[in-house]
Amino acid sequence: MDPAAPSASDPRPAGPWLPRATVVAIAVLTVVAVLVGQRDWAVPERAQGGFQVAAVPSSLTALVLGLTAICLLVGAAVTARDAALRPRDPVLLVWLAVSLLAAAALVWNALVLAADAEFETGAVIPVLHWAFTFVPALVTGLAARNLGVARAVAAALGTGVVTLPLFGLGWSLLHSRESPAAGTGNSLWTTAVLGLVPLAIAAAISRSSALSAAWKREHPTH
Repeated sequence: MDPAAPSASDPRPAGPWLPRATVVAIAVLTVVAVLVGQRDWAVPERAQGGFQVAAVPSSLTALVLGLTAICLLVGAAVTARDAALRPRDPVLLVWLAVSLLAAAALVWNALVLAADAEFETGAVIPVLHWAFTFVPALVTGLAARNLGVARAVAAALGTGVVTLPLFGLGWSLLHSRESPAAGTGNSLWTTAVLGLVPLAIAAAISRSSALSAAWKREHPTH
């Protein structure tokens, strides 16, 4: 066996540590979600209390659930590939559980934002919207910290294949009553600032945690 060959948990990957397939999937699905959300969809009614939406049109339901299913399938595939995970690996199971919970929250968020599209509510003031992409990535990345840098980052960013497109869809639905150029631009900008940046920060924290875990394995007495 070549002693220079990296092991499965080696923090020094043979290639670039940024997972290309995952990054491409995030970019493509997010842009598609924003563009599709700009169509003149029938939107649900705003309700007080409860889930805050009522009478969700079947066309919008099909759009949101269809995109969610696509994101989950693509996300599982690219995450398993880029993070070198098998179907029953604990980290992949964590990814699945976290992604499903995030997807459910983002479906609700998209419907609420869609309902707001019909009203003059003024500027939307984000409070915890950054958590939609940050928390799933951080939880998954920390769960994969002992697998090495490349695999931990791939696992963290893999959640973004689910969260960022659904996040972008919600904002696109909110801005869907604007002109196509303004609506698309505003949606992409908000998605980048409140979705992509927190996702990148969570991936960076996961990378740092994986490096720290690797150092502790190499220096067990410190």
